[in-house]
Formats: sequence, structure tokens, C-alpha cells
Amino acid sequence: MNRLFSFFGAVCLLMALALFSPSGTEMPVPGKLAAGRAEAAVTVTPTPQLPQVIIRENFIQQASKCINEILADNGETKRYTITPVSVPAGLRLPWGEITYRSYAPNGIRKGLNSAIFVEVLVNGEHYATMKCIMKVRFFGKVVTSARRIQHEVPLSAEDLRVEEREDKGGAYATYASPQELIGKVLSSNIGEGTVLHSGMVREPILIQPYAVINICTVFNGVEIKVPGTALETGRRGAYISVKNNASGRKVRAKVVDENNVMVVQ
Repeated sequence: MNRLFSFFGAVCLLMALALFSPSGTEMPVPGKLAAGRAEAAVTVTPTPQLPQVIIRENFIQQASKCINEILADNGETKRYTITPVSVPAGLRLPWGEITYRSYAPNGIRKGLNSAIFVEVLVNGEHYATMKCIMKVRFFGKVVTSARRIQHEVPLSAEDLRVEEREDKGGAYATYASPQELIGKVLSSNIGEGTVLHSGMVREPILIQPYAVINICTVFNGVEIKVPGTALETGRRGAYISVKNNASGRKVRAKVVDENNVMVVQ
């Protein structure tokens, strides 16, 4: 009879957990797989031998808490969402105080699946470790194109706007302010709404081949200029070949502006 009462008591505890368990961190599509298929509902019921039950939502809550703590420690300031991808349906346990320890052995990956391990302890002793697969998506303000833009045309304020977009990581840096881009040019044509990044932005062409320029150098603290001819196309900050018109000597020099290049001794 005592065993029967214990069983019905455990069933009541399971129902209370299902009704009042907190939802945790913002999760835009809770209960769905990454591919968008709804997971089949699985109920884990207690047994007389294992009368306590942890339901799926508890693992989601613990995994989300772990992610939040990691990102807070890393100083993350961007908005982000957490979506469960693959989470255990539940776990049966013996009587005792339940506590958790969670960790992410491979860290949090932007826009990709991250493995969070939730260690379950009963009365302070390890009982089981459950693997939760979660997806964390980050969002931030970035500069995008406000209209179609042709390559090699200097950017103006009217060409640019700031929008919130998902940050998926990548090899190239994005821009937060249009002021960083005004006067620069693009390496290819782009359409409206394109996120601008460092891989497509470059300095404008200031010097054309055969342009007459000043070859500058500093000697004993004195700047010296001699007339020369550019032998290559030159962008601001780039090194190009130039010819000293007086001596005929060819040297490499850094483009300063439309009229001057600098030879570094």
C-alpha cells in the first residue's frame, strides 16, 4: 500500500512540473527540431523504483541557463535567441534532492548547433549526464546597402543604412556605422539590402597609370619631392611602382593622395 501511495505521489509531482516549470530563455520555436519537424510527444512516467522524473523542459531550462552564463562571462552584448534542437525526453530518478551542473565543452557556436551537457546529481552524487543540442542565433546592427550600388563608385550616406541582421560569424568583419564607409568603394556591384563587409570594401583609386605625381621622401628630417610618373593603378595606402622622371629610376612608393606618393627609407 505504501508503494502504491508513493507511485501516485510521483505522478502528481510530474503533473505539477509540467504545469509550472518555467520556460527559461527566449526560445522562438520551442519543442521543434532545427529542420522544422515537430518532435513526437514522449512521456516519461515514474516507477516505484525510480519515482522522480525530470521532463524535457527542465533540460532545456538548464542548457539555456548555461548558455546565458557563458555569454555573460564573455561580455556578449548582442541580442540572441536559443532554440532547442535535440533534447532528451526526460529522466527517471530515485528519491533525493536533485541539482544540476551544466557545461559546453566546445563553447557556443554562432548560428550552429552547440552541445550542452547537463549533469544531474541526486543528493550531491552524480546520477546521469544528458546531452542537449541547442542553436544560438545572434543579432546585431550592421550597415547594409540602401539601394543598388555600382563597383568603384565612392559610397555616400544616401547609399547606406543600418539594420539588425543575424550574425553568423565569418572571415570578414561587418560595419556598425555608415561613417566608416563613406568615400570607399566596392569590389563588385551589389543589390539593395546587402550587408557590407571588409571583403568587398576597399579604398578608391586615386592614381592612374602614367599620371604625373610627386615622389616624396624624408631625408634628415626634411621632406623632398621630385616629379615622377605612376606606372600602376594606385589606391590610398597601396604600394605602386613609380619612375623618377629626372633619373629614370623605378621605385616602390605608398600612395598618399591623388598627387603624392611616399618612398619609405
